[in-house]
Amino acid sequence: MSLVVNLKELQEKAIDEKVLEYASEMEGAITESAAKGYSGYKYQIRYDNPDKHIMYSKLFTEKLQELMDGVKVEFKAEERKSLLGGSYHEHYIHFKWND
Repeated sequence: MSLVVNLKELQEKAIDEKVLEYASEMEGAITESAAKGYSGYKYQIRYDNPDKHIMYSKLFTEKLQELMDGVKVEFKAEERKSLLGGSYHEHYIHFKWND
């Protein structure tokens, strides 16, 4: 087995583990949001989140979509303006269950 194949398998295994962990955490949050009458939930990926590099990956979003059983899952980056005139981006995973 080549090194690249081995590295890709290790990466995918790490993503799979985080997707399962995150999906179980988010199920409660989106259920609570729906109980309050909302049709979506926006989870902010904070800059200090140690797993943000995994959560930014397209593969993470795709695998999460498969687990969320009909809930639409999207990765979003929104530009924000700072008080001093600069800008920065906030990153989210957005869950939506009503169109």
